Amino acid sequence: MATNTGQFTCPFICPTTEKTLDKTVYKEAGQSRDGEHGSTGPYVPGCIQPPEPKVYAPGAPPRYLPQPTDSTSGDILTMGPIGPWAAGHLDWTPQAGTTGVRPVVDKYSITRYSTGEWRKNNQYTLTPRATDKATALETQTKKDIENAFTNLDNKLDDSNKKLKKRVKDLAYWKKEVEKALAALTEEIDTLDNDRAKLKGACRILMMPEAISRECLELRTGRYEPDLVRDEAEQELIKEVAIVGEIRRVFMNTLAKVEEQMVINKAAKSWIEYDWGDKMSSLSVDRKNVTLTPDSNLLLWHPGVARWPENATSLEYWEHYCAESIRNCEEIRKKSEDLRGDLMTAIINGSRDMKLQADRTNAALAETVAATEELCEKLQENLKDNLKKIADIENLIDYLKESLRKVDERNKCVMTRLHNRNYERLDVENCRDEAQYALMAEAKFIRETSESLQDKLRQAEAVRSELMKYRGELEKDIACKRKSLNIDQDRCARVRAHMPTPEEFAGG
Repeated sequence: MATNTGQFTCPFICPTTEKTLDKTVYKEAGQSRDGEHGSTGPYVPGCIQPPEPKVYAPGAPPRYLPQPTDSTSGDILTMGPIGPWAAGHLDWTPQAGTTGVRPVVDKYSITRYSTGEWRKNNQYTLTPRATDKATALETQTKKDIENAFTNLDNKLDDSNKKLKKRVKDLAYWKKEVEKALAALTEEIDTLDNDRAKLKGACRILMMPEAISRECLELRTGRYEPDLVRDEAEQELIKEVAIVGEIRRVFMNTLAKVEEQMVINKAAKSWIEYDWGDKMSSLSVDRKNVTLTPDSNLLLWHPGVARWPENATSLEYWEHYCAESIRNCEEIRKKSEDLRGDLMTAIINGSRDMKLQADRTNAALAETVAATEELCEKLQENLKDNLKKIADIENLIDYLKESLRKVDERNKCVMTRLHNRNYERLDVENCRDEAQYALMAEAKFIRETSESLQDKLRQAEAVRSELMKYRGELEKDIACKRKSLNIDQDRCARVRAHMPTPEEFAGG
């Protein structure tokens, strides 16, 4: 810019003015800051030098491959601006000297990669990666195939050993199952012969249970206040429970024999089924032992190399085999115990039933005695209640008569007050002592009438309660008589048919 006169220059914009400032002097476009980025200053005509031939070291790789002197970052950072004619040339702002720190950009091209990066990319492209991989793959594959067939032979030998061991185990458990099956078959025949001996002893047990249940059902016919769980009721319930238990011991002895017979047959059927499974498995494994990769009966079976849904573990199979035989032995032992405990159960059951029947009879007798005493006491209370009702009714009549007399007095005082209020003239209608006395008398009569009416209401309420209590007493007496009829007559007649232990023992 021109610097002829001071009036046409600005010291803050034109750095060439004679007046120097202490502030920073900005560079023009194309100038470098103290030699940064390898730039020597603005363009000067005649400063362009002829190209210098590049010299490569002996044994250096081709020029399109990376060189020892290459740098992947210095090519861009050392590139300077292209003089004042570069696009974006600035000479008047603080940013004038910063265009050399970034790649030169104009409307034709943009520098993005360095020469070192270009050569490195060429080396990456020319490297034969796939060929090396193919060679390595071929070597490794042959080695893997050899190892695979070696492992296949080892697996086949191991499978043959395991199959032979499996055949041996199956043969052992098959013999054990055959022994258990023979013993269980013998027990079924013996139990079938003993089943006929139990039926006679079980028929008579139906009578005590029927008697106890009938007594309980008869006692449900009592009226509401007597539907209590008294001692007789509890003993009857216990009797039903004991008779039920004894009946279950005897009836269920027969039922258990039938059930045990079903269990024995089911166990026999199950162990026969298990024996059949073991025979089938033994046949399959013996056939598998004879198969080799050279056999003629080999076929493709897709999808078999997986665990079946119902497959079990070896531990469970061994446990199942032992448990199956043990269950058969337990069932057979249980059948023997059932046949041995029959007579002991009959004796103990008949004795317990007789003792409980005596307890029930004693409780019924005590309940009958207590009910009779209560019935007599209720009749006495009914007589007292009737007498008290009569007294309350007389009191109500007396109260009504008293209220009638109070009403007459009330009419008298009201008549007096009316005469004095409306028949005395002028100044004579004064509040004298007689007027005050009549007012007080009217107030007292009103209070007395209210008090007597309250007493009358109370007496009528008491009479209602007594009448209600009378109905309750009469209903309760009828209830007690009904209970006496049930406990003393009907239950006693039914319980007279209770069988004795001798009848139970006789069958």
